[in-house]
Amino acid sequence: MPMQIYKEDKGINFGKWEDATSKFLYKTSTEEILSKIKIPKLVADYGGANGNMKKFIPNSISIDIDETKNPDILDNILEHKLSYDLVILRYVLHYLNDYQVIELFETINAKNILIIQFTNEDLKLKYFNSKNEFKYFRTKKQLESLLPSRIKNIYSKEFICTKEFYKNRLGIENSILHSENLQAYYL
Repeated sequence: MPMQIYKEDKGINFGKWEDATSKFLYKTSTEEILSKIKIPKLVADYGGANGNMKKFIPNSISIDIDETKNPDILDNILEHKLSYDLVILRYVLHYLNDYQVIELFETINAKNILIIQFTNEDLKLKYFNSKNEFKYFRTKKQLESLLPSRIKNIYSKEFICTKEFYKNRLGIENSILHSENLQAYYL
């Protein structure tokens, strides 16, 4: 897969917005989810962008293909070969098509995997709100069909995607407020 930079992700400022949706996605829910698992010593944050996970796990290693986010390791997670005690995939799977998601789980070398991903039951509305970006949004059922069979859902919560979130994230002025669901899975 060629290196792809997503300009809408805004480099090192990604996920640092102050709207209610961003606070839930990048702070509150992460704290809630991490409280449900034991954090080992060697943690990789796949697609970890600008190191947002370090607020919660200071020793985590961010691995990303986007050098504008200044990751600890500049690499393609589909090809990354190092082994870890825990690999975290937080808001990564919508960047990958179904084939790439399956490939990713075949290549991850870790004792445990934590997946944190939003799902959308109204995909038409999600795509309407996600102008200026090309991603692979999924329903909960679609997401779970791609995950390893031994994985367990440890967190599920509905939340509201606000207009401010889309304005901060994508510069969209005419988005429609809607609900999404946040899922966390642990293997």
